[in-house]
Amino acid sequence: MACSLTPGDDDDASQLEDFRNRASNYFNSGRYQQAYQQAELGLSIDKDDGGLNLIAGRALLLQRDLMKVAHAYPYLERAQDELDNYKGDYSMAEFHYRYGSMLLEHAREEDSVLRKWPREDPKLQAAELKKNEERRQTAAGHFADAAALLVDVLKVVPEDNSALEMAGQVAALQGDDARAIGYLGEALDLLLASRQYKNRVLASDTGLSMEDEERLHEDLLNDIRREVAIRFLLAGLHQRSGSRKAEEGEYNNILSLDPDSTPAWYSRGMVHYEGGELALAVRDLEEFLGRTTLPLESSQVQAALEIVRAHPELATK
Repeated sequence: MACSLTPGDDDDASQLEDFRNRASNYFNSGRYQQAYQQAELGLSIDKDDGGLNLIAGRALLLQRDLMKVAHAYPYLERAQDELDNYKGDYSMAEFHYRYGSMLLEHAREEDSVLRKWPREDPKLQAAELKKNEERRQTAAGHFADAAALLVDVLKVVPEDNSALEMAGQVAALQGDDARAIGYLGEALDLLLASRQYKNRVLASDTGLSMEDEERLHEDLLNDIRREVAIRFLLAGLHQRSGSRKAEEGEYNNILSLDPDSTPAWYSRGMVHYEGGELALAVRDLEEFLGRTTLPLESSQVQAALEIVRAHPELATK
């Protein structure tokens, strides 16, 4: 491992540690721009510091801006070279996943605009459509790289929930729904075990301090939020395969965890409607309309209103 510090330079070593600590603190509190700035100051002392390169790269990734995500690559590449653990591979996988996702979304948005407002010059239209196809192909390459890295990560940490979730998301983007469902199912099993443990401790450990109890409760809420996100992704995969009952089951699970989830009320209502279960559809869509903060003109509100108004005999409110 290379190091640009001069041996015995205690002042630089002390400064480097200060920058590392500040960068870590900013990163852990979600202040990613400040974390990146502190990491950069540390890297001006030692450009090969694996930990600081990792923080700098991940701080850029988590700002979710296409240019910043692209700029993260050299930092993560150096971290991958310098760190002797799986974290470098995981973060490089995250780069490929996020950058590929952004490219794919950009291509989809551009295609949508071109379909709605085509260029007057057919050659220009064809050239822009071709550029979007190239973006999709590039994105597919990034997803393949992410998938390969995550296989390596999961060999080292097979029960890493974040790696399992990302592997499921990447597989879904690749169209490998069976593999995606497998990874996400493993992640759900881990979250269920985590929730059961935390609930048991909260219910039975009378020696917990107020601070520890609050921290454990927040961790439990985070587990629930992660499970809800995974179940929405699974619902989308079941919808893609036409498995209506499996999709409905995911919305049932989501609403048991978060009864205030308006997307789940709407989506389950539409599943009932498409399956001809009108009474159940109206009930769920009434719940959605009573809870949503979406504007009246939004497509979801209008669709729900249309169905409810079409069946006044089934209305319950």
